[in-house]
Amino acid sequence: MKNLKIAMILVAAVAFFCSCGEKTVTVDMTCETINYDLSSAATMPVSIMCKVTADAGIKTIEVSKVVKNGEETVKTTAYEFESSDYEGMAEYTFEIPDTLVKADLAAGYTVDYSVVAADKKDNQGSKTHTITITQTATPIAAEWSENIILGNQNWANYNGVTCKAKDETIGVEAVGQDGNANYKAKPTTGASWVFVESIENLTSNEALVEAFNNGTPVTGEYEFPTTNLGKSHPYSELYFVSHNAAGEYVLVDYVAGQNSTTTGNVLVFKYKKAETPAPAAK
Repeated sequence: MKNLKIAMILVAAVAFFCSCGEKTVTVDMTCETINYDLSSAATMPVSIMCKVTADAGIKTIEVSKVVKNGEETVKTTAYEFESSDYEGMAEYTFEIPDTLVKADLAAGYTVDYSVVAADKKDNQGSKTHTITITQTATPIAAEWSENIILGNQNWANYNGVTCKAKDETIGVEAVGQDGNANYKAKPTTGASWVFVESIENLTSNEALVEAFNNGTPVTGEYEFPTTNLGKSHPYSELYFVSHNAAGEYVLVDYVAGQNSTTTGNVLVFKYKKAETPAPAAK
């Protein structure tokens, strides 16, 4: 029995001294930012406080930033730290300062900040802080605007309302009749349009931007079909996204085209846009 007790004491002692001899490396990261909503600001400052602890003394610290779109790596950035600042220390605290830029990111991206540290015995410890990139949709108005009546005859009117030559909000300027029941118009200075087949999903400013960027802009004169009995080009409703000179994206409905010797030749439009749009680069 004594031999058994002695053996148990020896085993316990060996386990104790082995556990005391283990050297560990730990990494702690603290950051309040876990999400960047692209709709909130053009840039987002980031501050990550890091602490590396190594019982055997710190040997190396590697810091990286990886931008991902799902599993695909978009960009990797390595941060440089002077080894003389931490080498041999049992504990080292530092900051990772950064600024996220809206133009470099997209909704659905993630940004990983990683720290990998090793001690003098090449034991390693690591940690990653992830920031998720989102974008809150900016809704456009639910109701269409009042009629915008355009024409180049200063007496022309539609339902008693006299026309004007151009409108900067929708970015359209009347040019004139082409002699074939069509009426020409062009984008105002600094504006362009992209015609769309369906407006069912165009309910946010972001959707308008995407539709515009995926289309072919009209920058010159365009012939809008107008109603005139006996002519071969009857009116047909058209929709387009206008990117006006103010940087707004506007959904435009071509609601009527009038070709008349009594009330004149006009184009009639309505529009919807975000009340507080977030202009995006083309």
